[in-house]
Amino acid sequence: MGHSLLSILCLLVSLFVYSCICAPLEDQGRDKITYLPGQPGSVEFNQYSGYVTVNQQSGRALFYWLVEAPTSRRPESRPLVLWLNGGPGCSSVAYGAAEEIGPFRIRPDGKTLYSNPYAWNKLANLLFLESPAGVGFSYSNTSSDLYTAGDQRTAEDAYTFLVNWFERFPQYKNRDFYIAGESYAGHYVPQLSQIVYQKNKGIKNPAINFKGFLVGNAVTDDYHDYVGTFEYWWTHGLISDSTYRTLRLTCDFVSSTHPSVECMKALKLAELEQGNIDPYSIFTQPCNNTAALRHNLRGHYPWMSRAYDPCTERYSKVYFNRPEVQKALHANVTGIPYPWETCSNIVGDYWADSPLSMLPIYKELIAAGLRIWVYSGDTDAVVPVTATRYSIDALKLPTIINWYPWYDSGKVGGWSQVYTGLTFVTVTGAGHEVPLHRPRQAFILFIPRNPHSRQAKPDFSLMAMHIRTSSRSLLNVLNLAALLLSTIAATNHGHLEEQRRDKIIKLQGQPPNVSFSQFSGYITVDPLAGRALFYWLIEAPKIVKPKSKPLVLWLNGGPGCSSVAYGASEEVGPFRVRPDGKTLHLNPYAWNKVANLLFLDSPAGVGFSYSNTSSDTYTVGDKRTAKDAYTFLVNWFERFPQYKHRPFYIAGESYAGHYIPELSRIIARRNKGVKNPVINFTGFLLGNPLIDDYHDNVGTHEFWWNHGLISDSTYKDLKKFCPNSTFLFPKSECNSALNRAYSEFGDINPYSIYSSPCNQNITFRQYLNHSLPWKFRGNDECVVTYTKKYMNRPEVQRALHANITRIPHPWATCSSIVRRNWSDSPKSMLPIFKQLIAAGIRIWVFSGDTDAILPLTATRYSINALHLQTNISWYAWHDDHHQVGGWSQVYKGLTYVTVRGAGHEVPLTQPRLALLLFRQFLKNEPMPAF
Repeated sequence: MGHSLLSILCLLVSLFVYSCICAPLEDQGRDKITYLPGQPGSVEFNQYSGYVTVNQQSGRALFYWLVEAPTSRRPESRPLVLWLNGGPGCSSVAYGAAEEIGPFRIRPDGKTLYSNPYAWNKLANLLFLESPAGVGFSYSNTSSDLYTAGDQRTAEDAYTFLVNWFERFPQYKNRDFYIAGESYAGHYVPQLSQIVYQKNKGIKNPAINFKGFLVGNAVTDDYHDYVGTFEYWWTHGLISDSTYRTLRLTCDFVSSTHPSVECMKALKLAELEQGNIDPYSIFTQPCNNTAALRHNLRGHYPWMSRAYDPCTERYSKVYFNRPEVQKALHANVTGIPYPWETCSNIVGDYWADSPLSMLPIYKELIAAGLRIWVYSGDTDAVVPVTATRYSIDALKLPTIINWYPWYDSGKVGGWSQVYTGLTFVTVTGAGHEVPLHRPRQAFILFIPRNPHSRQAKPDFSLMAMHIRTSSRSLLNVLNLAALLLSTIAATNHGHLEEQRRDKIIKLQGQPPNVSFSQFSGYITVDPLAGRALFYWLIEAPKIVKPKSKPLVLWLNGGPGCSSVAYGASEEVGPFRVRPDGKTLHLNPYAWNKVANLLFLDSPAGVGFSYSNTSSDTYTVGDKRTAKDAYTFLVNWFERFPQYKHRPFYIAGESYAGHYIPELSRIIARRNKGVKNPVINFTGFLLGNPLIDDYHDNVGTHEFWWNHGLISDSTYKDLKKFCPNSTFLFPKSECNSALNRAYSEFGDINPYSIYSSPCNQNITFRQYLNHSLPWKFRGNDECVVTYTKKYMNRPEVQRALHANITRIPHPWATCSSIVRRNWSDSPKSMLPIFKQLIAAGIRIWVFSGDTDAILPLTATRYSINALHLQTNISWYAWHDDHHQVGGWSQVYKGLTYVTVRGAGHEVPLTQPRLALLLFRQFLKNEPMPAF
């Protein structure tokens, strides 16, 4: 009898244990996804989705989607990663799974899927969770739950979800487990991590074997997020000086959940100034015309509501609302009385609690030895890289590996710094959703090894930098009077004969049907020294009546660089050189469509310009360049008398920020009191110019740090040693700090930081032949190499009437001799600006906002130092496609324009926008507002 009782007891225990094991496994089996509508063929991984109840009394249940690693990659050996999106109130299915790291992307038809080649489930088993209840497919039977959600309950429910989920999927117990996410998950992830860590304390072999977390563009600390975000907006040219000041004054940097009324007004003003851009990725176009930051402002993070609706979200919205998709996902089982949405406005609008800072949790988890990685896409204006850097700095962690560039296939993928207990990584060119904008680099970041191994770093090849684009010369004042006195009919006849000889019949490889005239040749500026400057005149097409168009002199900088090489051949001229170095094709955005263009190689020793006195190339500087350029103009107008009295402008970039004001001042002084001057100088246009050493130093170094190019320590040294140093000839301590900065840059193109350099054959060390930090143009973009081949062809030089003295060296885009031996460079052009503004000369200044050589921050500081009255406040200007082309502010006497997504050479990197800007300059009309 006792025996049979024991048998019965054993049977009951066995049945109980069996039922306990089988029930969860049964739930797991029911959750298995057999097939998703529109799924591509040959899917080699298992998927599960469904609900896990987290509060029976309230009826709260959270929806999950598990995507395992492919069977060929042995999913049982892979870790489990929980992915959370933020908002608060946004769906991890909508973002993480459907447009970032999941295995599928939704096609525009909203019906079919295609594979994501950089899906993170190739490396791990991915668990997407829609949290809290009320987000996506997750629900609560207690409607008030949607109006009372906050950080605390979200973290508690997420933990309850995990506990219950691991019971349903016991095969994942004790498996390495990580949590990842982005944006407001900068709260969710650390808070959930803290609960898991504390619950695991003292347990030898915990079911939830938590190892660490990974967060991207994460909300971390209200104070530092505010400071860093506003600073990012200003240094990226998104907001005005006055709005930046107001934000810093009125946003108390204490609570983002309940900002003051004054702060809210400043934030609204910032939104208006930013215009119709995608703040989550500032250099990509928004999907629709109503995008931008014009969303419903809220108490919590007023710029964070994800209502801009990019196209990928639209496809998700269509797909996940299809009944057959919901059925396949075992979703919407309760028949939620509203459509599935990417984000819940109700949840976000009524968010209850949001602690000011996650930093105390970071400190606790770092002390516990958990792995913590933080990453930032550096083109996100919502939770930008500056905000994250300030937050991490506040932890005051010891540095193990200093700031350095990490590489992907030989190209800079971003930058990283390794601290004790935390690794920070930036991803260059990526927005708020790094895996969406830079999927390959995000995948590398996630790979289970050190993706930015220092051994993978190539030699720094782009550190050979100098202020390259804009060598210009000014004309000899004394020659003008002599020339005017000696002008007689016979001389005029001689000049016209010279003009005829200078006419270009045809350039080698020139495309057919060229409808404009061209002239090129030499003008002597100093007969005694034998100095002669080479010019190339390209008139407007006959169809637009060139006689009615103004004349524009274009100057490039360096100092020591050729306007033929840059301005004419890769920026504003009518031709581009093909890669064969033999043939040309037309530039559809050439500036000679609206003006006659005169390109000048200046000073002597640059390009085809020469001097018979060899010492001239070793003694040149600003002063002689300006005088020679003025002499050139006086003599050139004699050769081309048809241009006398025609409206005349000067344009250029970079070190032409010196050439142009200096030449303009000479002309303005010589024209003073002359009723109908021969050189009818009307104004100048300057791009990414060197203007004032102090402000250029401060603004440039600030740009570098705010764009994640340099370390905190290097930035500190630059601020300490460089502000009062000259820009061209820095002191030794400043030079040392600059060299450290260059090594931290890595192999990027500093003239356009989000585009790759053409080659990596020229290294920094090849240019360490003198102590100057701004060296010869070492990045050698491809267009420059094509031009170099073309201009060195004997038949091209004959057609251009160039190199007639047989210069004993090949034609080069820039002269390193001229640059290295530059003799004088005044510290500031601001006094000249003031004189010319007072004289009523038209002055426009523009900046490509991705240039790290002479960035917009430097120019903004220089313009601010003029203390000009504002006529039109900072605003977003629009192109003819109604897209934001940049920003502008009109002052009394000066117009400033930024060009979005453009580098140092704006007409090269954004040619259509540059032509629009040039047209507006000639008309003297502000950039078009929307």
